[in-house]
Amino acid sequence: MNQEKTISCCCVLDASTYVGFWILKRLLTRGYSVHAAIRKNGESVLEEKIRDMEANEERLEVYDVDVLDYQSILISLNNCNAVFCCLDNPEGYDEEKEVDLEVRGAINVVEACARTESIEKIVFSSSLTAAIWRDNIGTQKDVDEKCWSDLDFCLKKKLWHALAKTQSEKAAWALAMDRMVNMVSVNPGLIVGPSVAQHNPRPTMSYLKGAAQMYENGVLAYVDVEFVADVHIRAFEDTSACGRYFCFNQIVNTEEEALKLVQTLSPLIPMPPRHEKEMQGSEVYEERLRNKKLNKLVEAGFAC
Repeated sequence: MNQEKTISCCCVLDASTYVGFWILKRLLTRGYSVHAAIRKNGESVLEEKIRDMEANEERLEVYDVDVLDYQSILISLNNCNAVFCCLDNPEGYDEEKEVDLEVRGAINVVEACARTESIEKIVFSSSLTAAIWRDNIGTQKDVDEKCWSDLDFCLKKKLWHALAKTQSEKAAWALAMDRMVNMVSVNPGLIVGPSVAQHNPRPTMSYLKGAAQMYENGVLAYVDVEFVADVHIRAFEDTSACGRYFCFNQIVNTEEEALKLVQTLSPLIPMPPRHEKEMQGSEVYEERLRNKKLNKLVEAGFAC
């Protein structure tokens, strides 16, 4: 029988990212005290909302952090039992230097957790792009949590989002194991949800680089941000949770599903010319992604 966490204090870093903001909201709804660690990226709409929330919510404290400043991370972790590490770059991923920043940030967060006695678990927010990019993906029947994107392939194709997520997650896992820090990672598909086009435009477009190949290979998937937030919290609360968890609601493998996704992301992606209601011979691509492990976590606990 799985044990559940008692109500405690959690740190969300970076709380001003799209996923971080929704984790923060769901934690407060569940009665947790929250340290909202916000990187100095210039003011954003979500940052303003968090600072407004702090004025009216006694269980919320806001901390300014720099992921390259180890001490600022330590301060934000004080008295916390868990860290939800969400390091999406709000400017998107267009260059290799953004990859390096995310990797260094991930290492600093894990090391800070290792030096904070109260921390019981890190829930590391990664991405499906850390698992789906390599030469032979179209021939693999099952793409699951054992899979990793090929770094050389990502570099060659300039898939900076995939490269950042793969390298940062691998670095986090390596250090967490070395320092004996309890860590779980959540690997969401493309994240959709309320005002995503306004609040998360550049990371969304960075994820979608190579979308046609993802679609044809049966590995393009999306997920609602509120579900993603709940999965992160579930991964913390269930003391038996371990390893990686693919997280998605829908695989996009038909033209109908592709059009639904475009509509969901409007106006980030322009709608294609009007299609006939019934497409003759529209291809259905084989689904390759598997999330059985997530289903077990959500429904009844965990599976290693």
